Amino acid sequence: MKLKNLVAFGLTFSTVIFAKEKVVFWHSMSGQLQNSLNKIVTDYNNSQNNIEIEAIYQGSYEETISKFKAISGTKEAPALIQMNDISTAFMYKSGAITPIEKFIKEDNFNVNNLEDALLNYYRIGGELYSMPFNSSTAILIYNKDAFKEVGLDPNSPPRNYSEYAEYSKKLTKKNSNGSIERYGSAMIMYGWFIEQFLANDNKLYVNKENGRMGETPTEVTYEKDLPQILEWLRGMYKEDSATSYGREWDSTRTAFASGKVAMYLDSSAGIKGIINNSNFEVGTGFIPNASGEFNGSVVGGASLWITNSSDNDIQKAAWDFVKYATSKDVQTYWSINTGYYPVNKGSYETSEMKENMEKYPQFKTAVAEIKETKPSFATQGAILGVFPEVREKMVEAMEVNYEGKTSIDKIVEKVVIDSDKIIQRYNRINK
Repeated sequence: MKLKNLVAFGLTFSTVIFAKEKVVFWHSMSGQLQNSLNKIVTDYNNSQNNIEIEAIYQGSYEETISKFKAISGTKEAPALIQMNDISTAFMYKSGAITPIEKFIKEDNFNVNNLEDALLNYYRIGGELYSMPFNSSTAILIYNKDAFKEVGLDPNSPPRNYSEYAEYSKKLTKKNSNGSIERYGSAMIMYGWFIEQFLANDNKLYVNKENGRMGETPTEVTYEKDLPQILEWLRGMYKEDSATSYGREWDSTRTAFASGKVAMYLDSSAGIKGIINNSNFEVGTGFIPNASGEFNGSVVGGASLWITNSSDNDIQKAAWDFVKYATSKDVQTYWSINTGYYPVNKGSYETSEMKENMEKYPQFKTAVAEIKETKPSFATQGAILGVFPEVREKMVEAMEVNYEGKTSIDKIVEKVVIDSDKIIQRYNRINK
């Protein structure tokens, strides 16, 4: 062989030997969240010479899953993908992923370092399908200064529906003309909060144990429990102690920060921004329910899925990054800079997290919710292949309830029928 050919062969051989395993990673983090994620990816890539993660923003979760559906199971699919909580049923049934449980067993990975309640959401039939990464839950946000103003204990937020309604009435403030200057509370029109109320009273959302044992749900199960929630909300709407600014979260957050609302429910991921934008002392409390006894909150946010479109080496490379992304120090950075929960229990022992918790003690409530959640099929949350469509029907029901023109019985009847039709149509198509 000529020298020139030997050199060329040597260069090619060298390139093959030292080439990094490239892992394409689709995600839905934008703005500051994307900046924080990009730093994690860059730090990982710089920490070793064998793997390169290419993080590619795909738009919203809805846009991401739509794109994934179009190419799942092909070589065009990413090796790693971030999907939101309500996409879990589609993902695990898609046939396009490799369960995280496989890598955990092969690697003897210790999941005891990770939060049980977060892992439980992504477990189906006892098997972990994806790894929680950016996790949050619902939390009560309230104006401590307003509490003091009307004689309520600023350190004792309401725990049940009747207390919440009573507090909401006391916190409502009118001017000399009788116009409302401050509503006692507000409700964001988002079906996730109804799911939280039901779970916190240990009520299932759909049958088949909330779809948690691998059987496909066939119907919703809240027909007897939803009326109490809607009646509670409507009672506050009718007496003008509560309002709604619609579906846009930021509208309610702005109203709260400007003092026009004294209490509302939000995602725990929004705590830091709310505190920084308010010129009064912000309090946090557990989400209320009918009983006042806290059973638990349902995890929101998203998780990381490893697809089976790539070969084993690429999948293992993706798993290596998943381990890094859920490590103690990385989760500390992620939580401090985004407001999401640390997935790793060890994060709470770092000096950085302790300092952050001292600066934002309100976050301790959110942490306590996760740690005090009692494991059950209800608090795990429902697994449903058409969750976005079913959740939309619940939002419509919430909106009609707010308008107050339709009986609650009729609202419940319609949302049950509409939701069951969606579920059953999905089941027929996906036999």
